Amino acid sequence: MELGNVTRGSSEPVGEFSMRGKMNTVRGAAKIVAHIQNAKVAEQLERLLLTIQGMIQVAKDRCPELGEIPPLHAHIDEDGSALVEWVFPEFRVGFNLEPNPADSGWHLVSNKRLQDLTASGQLANMEAIVPMLVDFILPNV
Repeated sequence: MELGNVTRGSSEPVGEFSMRGKMNTVRGAAKIVAHIQNAKVAEQLERLLLTIQGMIQVAKDRCPELGEIPPLHAHIDEDGSALVEWVFPEFRVGFNLEPNPADSGWHLVSNKRLQDLTASGQLANMEAIVPMLVDFILPNV
């Protein structure tokens, strides 16, 4: 397999889900979900995107002057797993969705300006993890 940009992947189907303006991230995710052969990975991706979309919408409703949120990037790997990443100038947040949901996880890595933070863990409780990460993301956009 040819190495490519880790965030964008290489020859496998790649998708972007824009959080900008009024674009519906679920509609964009449906295009990627159709390429995922493992139903458990597809289900996790749909749940993740719905959770993220809900959190961002609440944040935008509370704070209309909230700046642009960069698009999410997704990569479907040959083993059926999916990597979803948000890449910001100062940090990146990612989610690896595995065929066995117990193996799915998340990560956050930042630069020196944000004190070289690195954190990761299991994604078992997505509804608790995503709000925590969004709470980190919004003030640092």
